[in-house]
Amino acid sequence: MQQRIYPQQWQNQHIYPALDCPQVAADLALARAGVDELGLFIEGLGAVRANAQALQDFLREVRLRAQRIRNIGWNLAVLAACQGSQDARDELAKQLASRARALNADLFKTLAPVEDLMLALPEAEFEQLMADSLLGEEAYRLRHERRLQDQRLPVEAEQLVIGLGTDGLHAWGNLYNDLVGKIRLVIDGREMGLAEASNLLSSPLRALRREAFDAISAGWEGEQETVAAILNAINGWRLELSRQRGRSRQLDALDLSCHQSHIERATLDTLMQETWRARGLGQRALGLMAERLGIEELGPEDLFAPPPAAVSREIPFEEAIEIIAEAFSRFDPEMGEFARMMAEKGWIDAAPTPNRRTGAYCTKFAEPVEPRVFITYAGTMDNVITLAHELGHAWHNWLIRDLPMSQRSYPMTLAETASIFAETLVRSALFEQAQTPEEQQAIAWAEADGAATFLVNIPARFDFERALVAERAAGYVSPARLKALTDEAWGRWYEQSLCRYHPLFWAAKAHFSIAGLGFYNYPYLFGYLFSLGVYQQLMQRQKAGEQNVAQAYRDLLRDTGRMSAEDLVAKHLGQDIRQSAFWQGSLALVEAAVERFAQTRG
Repeated sequence: MQQRIYPQQWQNQHIYPALDCPQVAADLALARAGVDELGLFIEGLGAVRANAQALQDFLREVRLRAQRIRNIGWNLAVLAACQGSQDARDELAKQLASRARALNADLFKTLAPVEDLMLALPEAEFEQLMADSLLGEEAYRLRHERRLQDQRLPVEAEQLVIGLGTDGLHAWGNLYNDLVGKIRLVIDGREMGLAEASNLLSSPLRALRREAFDAISAGWEGEQETVAAILNAINGWRLELSRQRGRSRQLDALDLSCHQSHIERATLDTLMQETWRARGLGQRALGLMAERLGIEELGPEDLFAPPPAAVSREIPFEEAIEIIAEAFSRFDPEMGEFARMMAEKGWIDAAPTPNRRTGAYCTKFAEPVEPRVFITYAGTMDNVITLAHELGHAWHNWLIRDLPMSQRSYPMTLAETASIFAETLVRSALFEQAQTPEEQQAIAWAEADGAATFLVNIPARFDFERALVAERAAGYVSPARLKALTDEAWGRWYEQSLCRYHPLFWAAKAHFSIAGLGFYNYPYLFGYLFSLGVYQQLMQRQKAGEQNVAQAYRDLLRDTGRMSAEDLVAKHLGQDIRQSAFWQGSLALVEAAVERFAQTRG
């Protein structure tokens, strides 16, 4: 049978033919007019406030109007981000992104008086409104935000924060993305961007890995003052806003992050405590990798090295899709067909482009609700696992496409559960199907690499960011100090498993410069260990012959935007993630994977 050929660039023309098409301009104008009309309508809030039925009818109308505007703003922002990821220098993408951000900011400014009312209503009145079928779609989100009602500023101040954030806070994050597209490197005699250079860190040739690592580091060294300014501005903004909000109750950065992640602080503290105790597993994995590579001292350039037996077999994109689809299908046939559909419809952008963004991600349009995946695919096994990770996100988004928009927004902690669960499905299937010791070692290697990443690298990022936030509270943090903080964090977690650290990691890792979300690190660890616990329980149920196990997983994912992580786990797994036992169970699976790697020889 002839192998399918899939497009490797996004096919978004059915949403908008081009960034400068008349439909984009028309929708922007329509949404802008809608915001103005909504603002005039909301001026009537005071007149209906005292009448329960009139208020209910008023709020229903506000929600319907706001949703139409938000769908347009969301789609335009995603369209601009997609084009900007393919080419970070695209001026049309930058212009559209700016207009979409301004539109969304103006919508939220307009809605601020309504949001303020909903968060401050007496409990009985609030619950009465939530009994309405339309308004009740936002019940979980509003109940969650009401917990921080005492952190709200007056309406005019909230509107000011939103307005200034467009060209203030978020502009710093956009500047970082511009830098990513701007930096050009010469490696192995070829000029390339950061995305292509990053793929060379997975080369089987250590000399090429080292050359790529040194070139990437040098590129960021030249931009260190700018990145330091970005990190200082973003964290300074957050600290000052928190100070202004905390007049009656001061919350620290981690308290606010836990609120954003929909977990309790006790859960995070237990997670990090158990991970610290288990860091030796990640270090052991690195030691075993060094031994297999014949390297006496592992360096940061070796962290993405492939196993020695994988002397560069390139896996075509079409084969990668089939590997992933088959692994998904063993658990849920529809999940496998979904992966193929993503490729067939051109919803995956994988082909290298000159000024391409680094990293990989999944996003989605609001109307129609369609996921998109971005990756720079170069045919490595690491690329295959990353593609599976992003398709796990996409499956999550696909399963909840029929829910109200407020319930399609889930915290990052629970987002990473779906992606890492998908990785685990693929790794497990590949290991079982491996027919040679070399193939088995390649999969065991990927599992060991995951242990090192999640139990050592992610916590080191977390420690670094905690230190950065603490020092920024006292004043500007210089590039030299940022390097020192990075080395200190890596030293605590990697210890002797690396011969040296990566002092410019704070600049090279985009996660630290994401404006809208601090501590973009521990949710990966949470998702890794949580997904392993989910995987183990579901596989046990499947092996026991239980029916509808795939549906149980779908039900769990569908609840991620309408309950806290603690409630989700209690409902679907019957466990308490505030207690050590849950995380210790998952860490036992990691220990087994590292031991399997130790016993596997290529």
